[in-house]
Amino acid sequence: MVNNMLPTKNHTIWIELVTGQCGYRCQAVPASMMLARVIRSVQRDSSPENIQRCVSEIHDFFARYERVLQQDINAIFGLSH
Repeated sequence: MVNNMLPTKNHTIWIELVTGQCGYRCQAVPASMMLARVIRSVQRDSSPENIQRCVSEIHDFFARYERVLQQDINAIFGLSH
C-alpha cells in the first residue's frame, strides 16, 4: 500500500468539499453521510473556525478509512495508482 496518498488538511479541495462547492457525491455510503453532515454544519456556521473543524473532521475520517475510500479519494483528488 502506498502511504501518504491523502493530501494534507491544507489542500484547498478540503474546504471546497466541506462548503459544498466541490459538488462531489461519495460512492461509499459512510463517507457520503459524513460529508453531508459537515456540509450542513458549515451551512449553519460558516465561520473560519467551524470550516477548519469540519476540514479536520472529514480529513481524519478519510485518513482513518483511506483503504476503503480509495475510489472516492482518487475521484476527488484526481489520483491514480
